[in-house]
Amino acid sequence: MKKVFLTLASTIILAGLNFSCNLIDSKNQTSMSKEDSLIAVANAPILEFDEEVFDFGVLTEGDTVQHDFKFKNVGKSALQITDVQVQCGCTVASKPEYPVGVGQSAKISVRFNSTGKVGTNKKFVTIYSNANPTQTVLAFTAVVHGKDMPDTAKAALSKIPKL
Repeated sequence: MKKVFLTLASTIILAGLNFSCNLIDSKNQTSMSKEDSLIAVANAPILEFDEEVFDFGVLTEGDTVQHDFKFKNVGKSALQITDVQVQCGCTVASKPEYPVGVGQSAKISVRFNSTGKVGTNKKFVTIYSNANPTQTVLAFTAVVHGKDMPDTAKAALSKIPKL
């Protein structure tokens, strides 16, 4: 009985060691060398925006406005925008659904609905891509006046510095 137990325990230990060695080898085979990483970064696409901050100015509550953030791929390979995230439900953003080639231009369209947003607003749009860097943050501002706001309140609100 002791021989069966020792044989079984030895087999399990050897199998575990073999598995862990294979796991370590597979990790080493798939990792990028430092040189390969530097080459990948050097050949990455690069987003160059005409502007990264836009001011919608003064709006009346309920206005919906849109702005196109235009950009160019000035890198060395095709750009793929994987996701565009907005800060809140008052903002909708759209991205190109196709790769943007080297030297080509495209746009990120941002639409802001000012309903319920009386006051000074600064919102952010985060772009995720295969570019270097992988995240780019765009921003827009707007001062929203209430529909029935007195002129004195509008004047006071316009004097508040933007965030």
